[in-house]
This record gives sequence, structure tokens and C-alpha cells, in this order.
Amino acid sequence: MSMPQSKSDFIFATRTREFRAVNSLHRISRRSPFMPVTPVSKFKLGVAAVLLAGSGAAAGVMLSNQPPAAVPLPAVVAGPAAFAPAVAGATSLADMVEAVGPSVVQIQVKPRSARMQQMAYGDAPGFGGQLPGGLEERLRDLFGDALRGRGGESPFGAPGGPDAGPQDPRGGALGSGFIIDASGIVVTNNHVVGDARTVTVQLSDGREFDAEVLGRDPQTDVAVVRINGKGGAAFKAITWGDSDRMRVGDSVFAVGSPFGLGNTVTSGIVSARGREIGAGPYDDFLQVDAAINSGNSGGPLFDTRGRVVGVNTAIFSPSGGNVGIGFAIPAHMVQQVAQQIVTNGHVARGRIGVGLQGVTSEIAGAMGLETAKGALIAQVDPSGTASRSGIRQGDVVRSFAGKPVDEPRDLARLVAEAKAGSSVPVIVLRDGKSVALTLAIGGELAKPLVS
Repeated sequence: MSMPQSKSDFIFATRTREFRAVNSLHRISRRSPFMPVTPVSKFKLGVAAVLLAGSGAAAGVMLSNQPPAAVPLPAVVAGPAAFAPAVAGATSLADMVEAVGPSVVQIQVKPRSARMQQMAYGDAPGFGGQLPGGLEERLRDLFGDALRGRGGESPFGAPGGPDAGPQDPRGGALGSGFIIDASGIVVTNNHVVGDARTVTVQLSDGREFDAEVLGRDPQTDVAVVRINGKGGAAFKAITWGDSDRMRVGDSVFAVGSPFGLGNTVTSGIVSARGREIGAGPYDDFLQVDAAINSGNSGGPLFDTRGRVVGVNTAIFSPSGGNVGIGFAIPAHMVQQVAQQIVTNGHVARGRIGVGLQGVTSEIAGAMGLETAKGALIAQVDPSGTASRSGIRQGDVVRSFAGKPVDEPRDLARLVAEAKAGSSVPVIVLRDGKSVALTLAIGGELAKPLVS
């Protein structure tokens, strides 16, 4: 099976006919911080889907978990002491799983939208009716008859087919999350609680608590929930790991509540880093082969020392089921977003007012560049801070605050993480020469497609 290479090959969908999820199709719409730029080329390598694993259903699931072999571990990052295996070289994760289990929760959501509730029941064919924004027509233009699956249904439907599995008598959607503070602060995915009318958090011991959404960030698909009415109870919080130090081949394990079964553990490895799947301007996913299924969304991805290194968010699937290609938001991004939500109730991002384009080998050759790396400034907003800082159309940004910029999404994340009002040193290539500039960082702008 070929992995799609273009953003058009990925569709985000959430369907929970059996657990009455929020919706039959949820396409994450993340407002790009950049002016739209026509790409140099686009590849289409077949029908595929990235399914949001927030909730879903299938009639039956066979669980199997073989413990991974011991691997060299990265250095422990500063913070609370992480779990350490009692026996050097031990391959069992049982003690570790037992230690982190109380920090993982199931999230039950009742939606606000009657339309979303109807789509959850699967009353309409395929995705529950017409796809938003004319997406179905676009998919048909790209893939033709291949868009239709068995029985005339869309291949992007729920795992197991539209009528598989029981329905949750309580109604609503199911997802996962994890506690980041003993006071009852929980991190999950935005697509899990984005349409929530009510939220209930269930602990691994079966206790349930009402909760409220503190804030959401659709652009990174991160949300923060607070448990209410805990009666003075203290909750067990996770320990954060360093996702930047995770390497391809490192062992990981996912914990969540697939199909509403309760805490379930699956293991695997990091298959790739820095995956861009077309979800938004800040794509930087860890790709893992640990089984991630509907209901796992928002659950933690742990390293072998019991530290959270990611949030399980999506799967790639041509058939609607798990095929060993899952995606997790890196912990470093989740931490930054969650901290802003807890502190301010929202996420503030830096903006500079430019439109970007990647540097292809053809562009590099035409501009006399030695390597096809960097972020090409395709457009400059005259009212933006980049223009006032001396950035010109045609510049290629290669460094931002001392960090390398190899492609546009690198600059997108770095600018977004920068504090509004600050000044950052940048290096651009202009007319074959390196030019050092001091770039002023602006705040959120009214123009939706300018960063």
C-alpha cells in the first residue's frame, strides 16, 4: 500500500454509529496562518483516509499485545520522577502500565447539534449525507469510482460498516484523555469535545465526574477539560516526556478506550517523525504502528519509561480499520497549547504577515541555491511586521531564532510559538547571499490567511 503524498489524499472523519458519536464526518478545519500559494506540484497516489480516532464502533475487536524488546532509552528530562523498571532489561510493561493507568480517562460527550446526533446514528448513507464544502465532489474528481466501497458505501465509513456493533444506551460520543494536574485538568483532542453539550470523565476505577471544557485549539486539535465536583479528591497526573528526543524505532505504547471498552494498551514503535498529513499549518505528527482505533483519540502515547510523548489523534486507513499507521501530536506542542489554555483560556500565536511556498529542486536551481531547503517568501503583506522588518518577496528564510528552517511548516510553527511583541533574528537568502535581519513578531491579525 502506498502512503499518500499530498494533502488531498487525507480525509479526517469521525463516525460513531454504535456509540452515537458527535458526528459521522468531522473534517478538522484549521485556519492556515499563511496566504494561499499555488503548490508547484501535487501527487495523487490512491484513495486513503485519515480517520480521527475520537469515537467509532465495530462489532468485535481482538486484542493482542506482544511486549517490545528492550531498547536504549533517551535521557530523562527535567520534571517529576518517571517510572523505572525494577529489573534491568525487563521486557514486560505490566508494572509501568499499572502505574500510568489511573492517569488515563474515558471522555463521554453529548453533542449540542441535532444534526451531529443524527449523523451519529447513521441515518444517512455514506458519511451521513452530503460532505461539507463540496468535499464529496472533489473526492470524486480525484478518485472517480474508487470512492465507492462495498455495497455502494464510501470507503471512509465507520470501521466494520455502517451497521456494525451495539449502540451506547447513554448516547453521545466517546474519546480518551489523560490527567495533567492533580486538581483534575485533562488533555484530550479538540475533535472529541468540540461539539460538546455535556462532558463526563470516567476514571479507570469506574468513577465518573462531570467536567467542563476550559478551552480548545482547533488548529492543533488540542483541548483541555476540567473535572468538576471532585469532592476534594486528588487525581494522579502523568509525567511529560521529551517528544523531540524520540527517534524512529523507539518503543511506545498507547493507552485509551477504543470502542468504549475501557483502558486498553497497545504497543509498537515510532515509525516516522514530522509527518504532514494535511490537517493544518502546524502538522508535525509522530507516526506509530501501535494499534489506534476509534475511541483512542485524545489518549496518551507513552515512552518505555511511562512518560507522555504524544496524543493519539488519527489513523490512516483505506478500509476504515486500523492498519498500523497512526498519528500522535508531539508532547512538546501539546504542552505549550495546554499551558496557554489553562492560563489564558485561549491560544495566542505570533504572526508576521507573509505567504510561504516550499523550495523545490527546480526553484533552488533557478535561484542558484545549493540545497532545496527553506521557506520561500511568496507574498508579503504591506501592513505586516515582516514588511516593516525588511523581509522581501523572493527571500528564502533559512534560520529563525537560531533554529534551522528546512520547509515552510518549520517557519509556521516557529512563528506561531514566538511571543507577540518580541524580536527574533532570522537569516534569509537573497540574491545568492545570506542576509541577517531582526524580525518583529506581531499578534493575531484580523486577516484569516496571513501569518
